[in-house]
Amino acid sequence: MIRVDCLCPPSGGAPRHPDGDTITLREKLDFRTAATIQHAISVLRLEEREPQVEEVLARLTEAYVRYGIASWSLVDEAGAPIPVSPQAVDAYLFSNLTAAMIVGDEADERFSGAILLPLLQRASTSSPATPTTDETSPPTGSPESPAPPTPLRPSSTTTTPTDGTATTSRRRAGASRSSPSSASVA
Repeated sequence: MIRVDCLCPPSGGAPRHPDGDTITLREKLDFRTAATIQHAISVLRLEEREPQVEEVLARLTEAYVRYGIASWSLVDEAGAPIPVSPQAVDAYLFSNLTAAMIVGDEADERFSGAILLPLLQRASTSSPATPTTDETSPPTGSPESPAPPTPLRPSSTTTTPTDGTATTSRRRAGASRSSPSSASVA
């Protein structure tokens, strides 16, 4: 239960609840409410190309408050209870910044895990791979690791006589030094 300054319409200029109003959040969100909150973020992505993180978090908090209140002590001018609804939350709670922030902090703490975790899991499957710092191969020498490969022996080389040679440079005394031409090796 959260206590905030009285949000009820005043009675004769005085607050209806001098000690403040009480607001109770749901213990946990049901499927429809969780889906509604997640869709609110999807709509934000449609409205903006790349929403800023702080805008996403603010929209989540707003949705937690709008849909996460189970009950409250608010009454109208005649003293009749004001039913909790998204419209009533907008009209009475969001018009009082201090009260809205107090309830928003509590709602964030209670509901963010249930909403953010699935959103983050969905986002992580669509993000590019990142390098891992953990070892990805089994350590060598462990019982389940295969034996290391046998080093290869140097291959034997065969020389093939070539027919053509080309002059690459002249020696001082007029003799030439020859090497196989690339045409004959290929």
